[in-house]
Amino acid sequence: MTKLNSTVFDAFRCLNLLATGNRAFGIREIGRELALDSAKVTRLMQTLLALEMVQQDAKRKYRLGMGIHRLSASAIHHSAFYTAALEMLEETGSHNVSIVIGVLSGNQVVYLLHTRGGKSIARAIGNYESWPVRDSVIGIKLLATLSDEEIINRIGIHDYHLLQQDIEQARQHQVFGKAWAPGDYRLACIIPGMQAAIALSNIGGDKVNIDTLRQFLISAARKISGESLPPV
Repeated sequence: MTKLNSTVFDAFRCLNLLATGNRAFGIREIGRELALDSAKVTRLMQTLLALEMVQQDAKRKYRLGMGIHRLSASAIHHSAFYTAALEMLEETGSHNVSIVIGVLSGNQVVYLLHTRGGKSIARAIGNYESWPVRDSVIGIKLLATLSDEEIINRIGIHDYHLLQQDIEQARQHQVFGKAWAPGDYRLACIIPGMQAAIALSNIGGDKVNIDTLRQFLISAARKISGESLPPV
């Protein structure tokens, strides 16, 4: 990695820490968390401060600035992904079954969209909850797209062995299903052309047709990706 690329990479690591930490961080604390020299963190923060990507409080600690929120709002507004995902949610309407779209981030899954049964679609965006990969059907489905070596590097050998059977099942089926708890069956499907997956959770009850939900999930994934559906 070149020096310039390394600087950009570390700047994004700093922003990610501030975004996920949900509190202000001092220079030394950022350095400890990211194993970076305090002098380098200071230079990075000065640059990000000038770009309004971070802001400094009275205690000289840093949190995300309005520049990053401005960028985030613009990205969502002009995003073909979010437009397609929201259109899909609007067509689907409100149901007790939850619809979730997530991506991998290290050994975590970050939810980009998460509808909760009976809640408004507006509440589905911007939660950005994160969960350990092993606790998410989306995480297992996304891990299944990686090689065994990549999975072990990401989550460690212990968790790999715990999930190995689920990962093999996820590789064999377009829609991976798993009973998580009584009354909570979950399904996940990769969104074509994207490093993301869509899932249904809180599936329960004798009246639920799992095959119908599988077909819905495949159709929704294709709509979000822009992939044309086969003629009926």
